[in-house]
Amino acid sequence: MEVRVLRHNFLPSLYRQTTEKIPLTRLRREIDLTMKKVLQTEIPISLEAKELFDQCMAHLLPFLKTNQYNLDCSEPPIYAGDVTPWTPYKKNCPCYLIQMKVGKLRGTYVEPGYVVFPLSVKTDKKVVKVYKLDLRSDDKNHLSPKKMYKAVLYVFDAAIMKLKKSLAKSRSTLTTASTTATVKSRTVATDKPAIIPNVRIRFNSQDLCLVMSLPGGHEVELIPTITLSSEGPFLVAKPYEHDENPSSDMLWRLNYSPNEEHILNAVTNGDREQRINAAKILTFMCQKEWKLNHVTAYQVKNILMHEINYQIDHTPRWQRLTPEECMHLILLKMLEFTRDKFLPHFFEEDLNLWGHLSEKQFRFMRNELEQLTRDDDEMLKVITRIRVDKIDY
Repeated sequence: MEVRVLRHNFLPSLYRQTTEKIPLTRLRREIDLTMKKVLQTEIPISLEAKELFDQCMAHLLPFLKTNQYNLDCSEPPIYAGDVTPWTPYKKNCPCYLIQMKVGKLRGTYVEPGYVVFPLSVKTDKKVVKVYKLDLRSDDKNHLSPKKMYKAVLYVFDAAIMKLKKSLAKSRSTLTTASTTATVKSRTVATDKPAIIPNVRIRFNSQDLCLVMSLPGGHEVELIPTITLSSEGPFLVAKPYEHDENPSSDMLWRLNYSPNEEHILNAVTNGDREQRINAAKILTFMCQKEWKLNHVTAYQVKNILMHEINYQIDHTPRWQRLTPEECMHLILLKMLEFTRDKFLPHFFEEDLNLWGHLSEKQFRFMRNELEQLTRDDDEMLKVITRIRVDKIDY
């Protein structure tokens, strides 16, 4: 399987002049109020869980390389981003890609966004490093993403046992001699203490979830991932939010979450988060407006990335736009995709993120978006409506 060369680089930071004042309009005032409402209602990813996970993996990672299963997971986990293409285990639960080395397996594209890994009839130790685990799909001819969850669980359990033994050995060493104890205690004091996690498999609806429990009730979701290149793409075992075949025992899904986060961070640093905030309001609008409620946060994220595609727009046009203009441009791009009935994935352009929608849904969405982009008064009305909570009589 050839590694795709990404055609997208990253924008430099774009800065407003400090003396520039954004004009205050009625629509702008409503957008600001709605943004406050969005920030009040959204469930952010737990920063404390991310910090505890980093602290845990700093001690656990060296023990993930060698194990009796010959499955090397010693590459640092990759944060999958705040908005992922799958349904997370919990809304505030961060997701990390657990990179696995599986030898010389070669993937095969079967359809846009999906890859399979054929296995030979006779398992060759030189070709498949994970030969000590039963990782074959039901047809016995492919690498199973579902069974990889159990394999990664075994590897983490083995690493946790090694970490416990190492800590017990260190404590016993500290008591052998006072001089050694003094040196050791100083060394340990400079570092954060090791965290012993608990890893287990859980079910979220029909999806398998590998969950790491950390102190304070914090949880992190672990996604088994095959890395083709350090720059992507990544192949994950977890199905998409709207998957072609979520119960498949052989399909791996292409994923570019780290690349997406890199792009959004690069283009957001200098614009006071206007584009991100406009996308958050649009996501909130899709949740509240029944004609748009089948549009997900990840789809809005892709629409935003298409709109800021600087390769066809070399001028820093976002630098001087107001929040309402940001909203208007994103809605225009969304309307364009709605008319085409095709929302291409930003990196996998043959993958239609709206392939599951019906003609009726497209018609309702097109009518709504045409009104929003044509008339500022309609935009004002909708923005105000989604901000005000409904009163139940």
